[in-house]
Amino acid sequence: MRDDEYVEQALQRDPKVADEWLRQNNLMYGGLVGICVVLVQPLITDAAPSPLGLASIVLFAVAIPLLAALIVLNWQELYRHRLATSRSVTVARSLAMGAAIAGMVTTFWDVSWIAGAALLVTAFVAMFVHSAGYVGVEGMLRRGRWTTRGAEGATAASTEPWQQAAQTQSSPQDAAFTLCCLLWAPPGLNDDLVAYEDRVLALMPDYGIEVTERIRSDRGAEHPVEVQLYRVPSQALLDAYLADPRRLELAAERDRVVARTELFRVPSA
Repeated sequence: MRDDEYVEQALQRDPKVADEWLRQNNLMYGGLVGICVVLVQPLITDAAPSPLGLASIVLFAVAIPLLAALIVLNWQELYRHRLATSRSVTVARSLAMGAAIAGMVTTFWDVSWIAGAALLVTAFVAMFVHSAGYVGVEGMLRRGRWTTRGAEGATAASTEPWQQAAQTQSSPQDAAFTLCCLLWAPPGLNDDLVAYEDRVLALMPDYGIEVTERIRSDRGAEHPVEVQLYRVPSQALLDAYLADPRRLELAAERDRVVARTELFRVPSA
C-alpha cells in the first residue's frame, strides 16, 4: 500500500489522528529545510568545492524549494482535512525527502566517510524505530488493548465508543434501523459542506454505524447537496454518536455550511 493510500484511510478512520500525522509531516519538512540551509551555507561560499561538496549543493538546491512547497501544501491539507493524492505531489514528496537526506549524507561523507556512513545507518534505524513505534501504538489503540490508570491507581482496558454505548445503554427496543439524511448548503458552500461531512461521517464507524449510500447532487438550490443513508445498530448508539465531543467541536462549522437538514427513518430492505 502506498503512503498516500494509508493516510487517506487514516483520514476516513479518525480525522484527528490523520491531522496529527499531517502536522508531523509539516514539522519534518520544516526541520529538513532548516538542516539543508545550515549545511549548504559553507558549501556555496567555497570557491572550489570538492566533487562531494558540489553534489551536496545540487541535492540541496533540489530539496529546499520542494520542501518549501510541501510545507505550504501541508497547511492547506490540514485546513481542508484532506490529503493531496496527486501523482505529482507523491513524486515531489519522495524526491524532496530523498534529495535532502542524500545531501546530508554526501556533506558528512565529504568530511569523513565514517561520519557519512554513520548518518546513513542511523537514518534507517530512526525510520524503523518511528514506524515500529507508530504501528505498535496505533495497533494497540485500534484493538482496544491500551490501558489507562485512574486517580486511585486502577487500570482498565479501553474500548471503542460503540462498545461502551452498547454496554451501558441497551434495551430490547433498540433494534437496528436505516436513516436517510438530506443536506442543503448555503449558496457557494457546497464543497465546504462536503468537507464537513467527510469529517463527521468518519466518526460513525466508532459507533457501529454504517454509511450505506452517499450521493451528491448539483441540481440547484431547491435540491439537497447530499443524500445519505445510514445503517444504525440502535438508537442508543446513534445518541452516543450525536453526543461525541469530536462532533460537537465542529458545531460552529456545521452552522456555517449546513443551511437545512432533513433526517428520517426509512424501511429496511
